[in-house]
Amino acid sequence: MRVSMQNMYSSNLYSLQKSTAEMARHNEMQATYTKLLKPSDDPIGAVQVIGTERDVAATSQYIKNIDSLSTGLDRSETHLSSMIDLQGRLREIAVASNNGSLSPEDRAAYGDEMKELMKSMVSLVNATDESGNYLFSGNLTNTQPLLNTGGVYSYQGDSNQREVQVANNTWMEANVTAEAFIFSNGSNDIFNQAQAYMEVLNDPTLSPGDAGFDTAAEDMLATLDDTLNSISATITDLGGKQNSLSLTKTSHEEMNIFSKGVIGEIKDLDYAASISESTKLMTALQATQYTFIEISKLSLFSQT
Repeated sequence: MRVSMQNMYSSNLYSLQKSTAEMARHNEMQATYTKLLKPSDDPIGAVQVIGTERDVAATSQYIKNIDSLSTGLDRSETHLSSMIDLQGRLREIAVASNNGSLSPEDRAAYGDEMKELMKSMVSLVNATDESGNYLFSGNLTNTQPLLNTGGVYSYQGDSNQREVQVANNTWMEANVTAEAFIFSNGSNDIFNQAQAYMEVLNDPTLSPGDAGFDTAAEDMLATLDDTLNSISATITDLGGKQNSLSLTKTSHEEMNIFSKGVIGEIKDLDYAASISESTKLMTALQATQYTFIEISKLSLFSQT
């Protein structure tokens, strides 16, 4: 009988400890809203969660890269669009100034306006981002891309492309260079050609019909056409990249939603079910506590 009482005592103590531990586990699950408190709760699920969370982290970083890249491309496109607007007026001047009825003073006035427009054009090519990095100088972001030395403009950057990873095994070019859209045309570059044409406009001895004037005027129009086509092609390319980035970002966001759903199925607690289980555990725990108290009142030595 004494052995039987001892077994009952031990059994109730074990049951009490087990129920208390299970209650504590449910309380922790409810506090953290997760049913996966430690890997041993679900070893296979824990491994899956770790892998999926790693995928979510990588995809989230790609999304950040895309947002940053898209902002940079938007900034470049804005400056390039402004260059096209300036060239529209430059072309009007090139056509209007090639008129034999104009006085030397009229042509000089056009030359002065062209000079101011070209200052704006220089500023656009030498534009920087919010960190002071030059947009159009390739990888030499601390180097001003366009420099005037002795009246001659030259490109100071390099032709390298910076790349940003936007997906697994997928990279996209993050910049365009002034060398590509200004200094790689079939004709002369717009800056040095404009310099030459402004000199003609300010020369009172030259007028339309003179070989020197006509050649400069023709070259100016040809350079404007080439530059316009080059910058327009660059803008089109940037637009294509933006569309691709948008689609890639949408795909990443959808994948993250799916992945987080998978993680939730493994980790997230069914709160209502856990509360219900806690209630059952509490009832069982109270019954066990009562039984344990009653057994504890008995003396093993008083039993025969």
